[in-house]
Amino acid sequence: MSLILLVIILIGGYWSYQHFYTHESVPARHVQLTAVGDSLTYGMGDPTHDGGFTSLIRKKVNRQANHVVMSTTNYGISGQTTSQINHRVLTSKSLRRSLKHADVITITTGGNDVLHFLKQHLTTTSQRSLTTDLTGYVAAYKTRVASLLTNIRRINAGAPIFVFGIYNPVYVYFPQVAFISHAISLNNQTTKQVVAANHRAYFISIDHQLSDGQYTTTKSRAKLKRQADPNSGGSMTAGDLAKLLNGTGTESNRYLSNEDHFHPNKKGYQIMTNLLYQQMVRHIDWLKE
Repeated sequence: MSLILLVIILIGGYWSYQHFYTHESVPARHVQLTAVGDSLTYGMGDPTHDGGFTSLIRKKVNRQANHVVMSTTNYGISGQTTSQINHRVLTSKSLRRSLKHADVITITTGGNDVLHFLKQHLTTTSQRSLTTDLTGYVAAYKTRVASLLTNIRRINAGAPIFVFGIYNPVYVYFPQVAFISHAISLNNQTTKQVVAANHRAYFISIDHQLSDGQYTTTKSRAKLKRQADPNSGGSMTAGDLAKLLNGTGTESNRYLSNEDHFHPNKKGYQIMTNLLYQQMVRHIDWLKE
């Protein structure tokens, strides 16, 4: 009986040692995420003013992966185009230093590029002219976004880069304006192509989730279009866009801010965070450990 008791004590002692000492002796892995981009990186529309998805992904990683301690640095500036973001990558010492030491890099870009293009063409009525101009825009944008990724890769050759696509913030309010959705789609296709051509770079689509909002079914989207202004002729004016960005709208997208109907709200940034985390788990080994 004493021998059995002794064996139990020894086994229990060994298990306790393995559990409390061996596991605790494994140091946590400290990782740095550097986020660069426009207002989606900055976190515009986040009611907590805490940086949108950059703050949420840090909390999610630290909660889900016990062996990982993530810190994030946010280099988002609202309103910047791809060229302006690229200029910062080339000239900002602090950004370049952060990119160099990053274990993960995220990019949001393209939204302001296509917004500027659309604002310039809101009064264009010729479909042929719109198509020609859009083709030229896409070609120029492709060059810009390729340059951005190339320059980031020159600073950091190995860290995985996750690039978000863009979405149509006015779809719920102007579902009849097909040209905007078409321009957004081409912009995303172009970004995706450029990302696919780069080593350890991954595209994250947010178009469907954030453009459609709560209108997730074909039936609900068809109803939304039937309720649209029948006198619009499938177009919108600069005044329509200005009113929308000032908070005027008869419908609402539950994933966008009520203040400007343009940027994600907390739910929208949570969607971006979840999609980013899914891609990170798929492509980063230290998250699988």
